[in-house]
Amino acid sequence: EAMLILGERLERIHSNIALEESLRLADPTRSVGHTVVDLGEDFFTRGRPHPMIDPGMRNERILREAEDPETAVLLLDVVLGHGAHDDPAGSAAAAVREAVKVAAKAGRALAVAASVCGTEGDPQTLSVQEAALREAGVRVFPTNAQAARFSAALAGMIA
Repeated sequence: EAMLILGERLERIHSNIALEESLRLADPTRSVGHTVVDLGEDFFTRGRPHPMIDPGMRNERILREAEDPETAVLLLDVVLGHGAHDDPAGSAAAAVREAVKVAAKAGRALAVAASVCGTEGDPQTLSVQEAALREAGVRVFPTNAQAARFSAALAGMIA
């Protein structure tokens, strides 16, 4: 869904799960232009826990993207529920804070947008998770579609 929405405003959305074969990332560990990465895809989860369970790989990717001088906007989705990490947004928030510092040190701004898929009844509590992201400077949206539209608009203004 994010790729479709981003593609309405931005050209050539590269991905490890690309909608067009010509836009498939040759190396899923490296972004090219506008990139959407599904860290839950087999390439990343083979022999490792899914990032919903162990967010370490996601957090490493956030920091690596912040080091890329072409990165201006990050779009995250956070999933709550049984079987997910105890504090997925808190973990992401720590990585985002560090990523913003990395970009700032290089003289760049880094915007981060996110949506949290969950409810107040989830073990991690939706409002607590959203607050953790907001405290880290993340723009939190009620749906991934809204977060994607915001990210596309922002990236389009920067490009």
